[in-house]
Amino acid sequence: MSLEAADEARRLNDRGNALLDVGQFEEALASYDRAVSIRPESAVALTNRSNVFRALHRLDDALRDLDAALRIRPAFPEALNNRGNVLRDLRRLDEALASFDAALTLRPDFVMARCNRGHTLLDLGRLEEALSSFDAALVLAPDDVEALFGRAVALLNLRCQLEEAVACFDRAVAVDKVECLVGKAAALAQLKRYGEAATCLSEVLALAPDRSYVLGSLIYSRLQALDWSDYDVLAQTLIQRLKAGQKVTYPLSLLPLLDSPELSLTSARIYVQEQYPSQDIAPRAPASGALIRIAYVSADFRDHPVSHLLVGVLEAHDRNRFEIIGVSLRPREGSEIGRRVAAAFDRFIDVETRSDREIAELLHELQVDIAVDLMGFTDGCRPGIFAHRAAPVQVSYLGYPGTSGSGHIDYVLADDVVIPRGEEVWYTEGVVRLPRCVLPNDDRRAIATAPSREQAGLPATGFVFCAFTNAYKINPPVFNLWMRLLREVPGSVLWLRATAVEASERLLREAALRGVDGSRLVFAPHVPSMADHLGRHRLADLYLDTFPYNAHSTACDALWAGVPVLTCTGRTYAARAATSVLTTAGLPELIAKDLQEYESRALQLAREPERLRALRQRLNEQRSPLFDTSAYCRHLEDAYVGML
Repeated sequence: MSLEAADEARRLNDRGNALLDVGQFEEALASYDRAVSIRPESAVALTNRSNVFRALHRLDDALRDLDAALRIRPAFPEALNNRGNVLRDLRRLDEALASFDAALTLRPDFVMARCNRGHTLLDLGRLEEALSSFDAALVLAPDDVEALFGRAVALLNLRCQLEEAVACFDRAVAVDKVECLVGKAAALAQLKRYGEAATCLSEVLALAPDRSYVLGSLIYSRLQALDWSDYDVLAQTLIQRLKAGQKVTYPLSLLPLLDSPELSLTSARIYVQEQYPSQDIAPRAPASGALIRIAYVSADFRDHPVSHLLVGVLEAHDRNRFEIIGVSLRPREGSEIGRRVAAAFDRFIDVETRSDREIAELLHELQVDIAVDLMGFTDGCRPGIFAHRAAPVQVSYLGYPGTSGSGHIDYVLADDVVIPRGEEVWYTEGVVRLPRCVLPNDDRRAIATAPSREQAGLPATGFVFCAFTNAYKINPPVFNLWMRLLREVPGSVLWLRATAVEASERLLREAALRGVDGSRLVFAPHVPSMADHLGRHRLADLYLDTFPYNAHSTACDALWAGVPVLTCTGRTYAARAATSVLTTAGLPELIAKDLQEYESRALQLAREPERLRALRQRLNEQRSPLFDTSAYCRHLEDAYVGML
C-alpha cells in the first residue's frame, strides 16, 4: 500500500472517531467504511468501526468486525474489551467475561476492562467477584468514576457497607448523575433514611421525569417517611401513567396507593417482562422419589413476619410424605426465630452469593418438585430464580399479596376471600385456594405478661386505638379518619409503632393540623422479643386496620393476643387479607364494606364497652381455626399434592 493511501486511511479513521464522539453515527460509519476499504487488514479501523455499529445497536455487525480484528491481531486488548462489551449487550455473559479476562491477561492495568468485567459479574449475580474486580480497578486508579460507580452498585446489591455505597455514588456522579442518584436513594432506603432517599428521587424526577419506576419509588419513600407532600397529585399522575402502560412503579410500591387488581396486574407485567424474561431452561418432570421435595425460597428466614407466621407450619410438615428445604437468600440469622426457622427444615442452604441461574441449577440438582417463592416483589426478592425454572412446579405464597405478572409462577396460594371466585382474571397464575384463611399461624407463639399502661407509655385511663403497622401503609385518607376518631372519643389515644424521629415528628404535626394534640399519639418502641410485643397488645382496646394495604401478620398478632381488629375490605388481595383473617376467626362484624362504615363501627365500639368486651371474650375463650397450625398444614400439603 502506498504511503498516501495509508495516510488517507488514517485520516478517515481519525475523522470517524471525532464524528463518533459527537454522536454523528451515520457519518462516522461512512468514514470508517472508507478507511476499512482502503486498509481491510487494519485491526484498529475494524475495532473502531465496531464501536459505531454498537452505538447503532447493530451488534452482530460489531461482533463480526471485532472477530475479524482479532484474527488479524490476536493480542489486541482493546478489541477484546470491546468484544466483551458487545457480547454483554447480547446477554452472552459467560463469553463476555472470558473476553474481558483475555484482555486483562494481556494488559493487567487495563482499568476499563476491569470495570467492564465487574459489571458483567454483576449481571451474572456474582456480587463478591464483581466487588473484587471494581476494587482492583480502584487500586490502579483510585478516582476512576466508573469503578467507584460499580463498587457502589456491588455494595448496594450485597447489602453491606451501605454508608460506603452512598459515598461512592456521590463520588461517581460524573458517570451519570441520574443513575448515581437512583442508586444512592436505594442505599439510603436500605439504611431506613427514607426522607433522604425521597430527596434524591425528587431530584431524579427533576432531571429525568420519565426515568423508569422513580415516581412510584418517590411516593413509597415518602410514605415510609410519613411525608405526604403532593400526595394526591403524585398518586394521580402515577395512576394515569400506569394506565398508559408506562414503567412508573414497582409492583410493591403500588399496594398502599391503590385498590385495583387490574392495575396491580398491569404493574407486575410491565416490571417482570422487562426485568425477568423467561430463560431457556428445559422443564423437568417431578422426581419419582418416595418423598415430595419442597423448597421454600426467601430472604426472610429471620426476625421477620413471614418466619413468625410460617415456622409452625414448617415444623408440622409430614416428613413421611415431604422433604422440606430452606433456600435462604441471606445468611443464617442468630435470633431466636432465626434459629428456630432454620432448624425447621430438613436442609437449610445459604445461597446469598450465588447467581439466580446457579440457584435454579442447585434446585434442579436437588430434584426439587415444588419451589415456593415466599417473597414476590418484597425487599430482597430474586424473581430471576424462577425465571430460570427452578422446579417443575413454582408457587407464590405468603410474602407478596398479589400476582407475579409472569409465566414463571404456576400457582398462587389464596382462599375464597383474598381472591374471590371470578377474580382469577387478574392473576397470571392458577389460583389454588385453601379451605380457610391463606395466612398461616404458629400456635406455639408465647405471649409475655402485659406491662402496665405507664410502663408502655400510655395514659392511665382512656380508650386505646392501636395500629402497629408499617409506616408506608398509613396514607392521608386513613390518617384523617383516625384523627376524627380521636376527636370524637374524649381521652382516647392512637398507639403506633415507633419510627424514625423525623417521621414521628412529622406525624405529630399532621395531627395538630387536624386539631388533635400530639400527646394523643403514642409511639411504641422496639421491644426485645415477639412475646413482649404480643404481651403489650393486651393494653389496646381496638386494632385499627389500614386501607388499601391491610394488616396481614399484624392482624394475626392482634387476634392471637386477644385484641379485636377492625378492617375495611377492598378488591385487591392486599386489601382483603384482614377480611380473610376475621372471616376465619368468626368475627364478620368487624369487617366494614367501606371507610364510612369502618369509621361508624369504630365509634360504636369505642362508645359501647360491653360490645367490645364480648368480642374480646370470644377471642380469648374459643379456639379459632385461624390458629390451628396442624390442620392448616394438612390443607397446605393437600394443595401441594394437587399442584403436582
